Amino acid sequence: MKSTEQVVKELKQEKAELSEKVVKLENFLSDKTKTDLVGALQVRLMQHQLECMIEYVAVLNNRIYALELTRQLHGYRASKGLTR
Repeated sequence: MKSTEQVVKELKQEKAELSEKVVKLENFLSDKTKTDLVGALQVRLMQHQLECMIEYVAVLNNRIYALELTRQLHGYRASKGLTR
């Protein structure tokens, strides 16, 4: 089983990669010359894709936050000699 630190590291990497793709797609969609070439249907599908990608980034942020918070809580409890 992976450590919490490893999972957080991998989630942060995934978020960084996805965020980069979000920026690229946003840039593409803001360029009328490019969007005119692909047509309205593809643009609408790409807009939907972008919305999903942004939501996925938010989910990754929430997972990272929750894991880091849990890790801090466990560290605090251990420092105080508290157990479950």
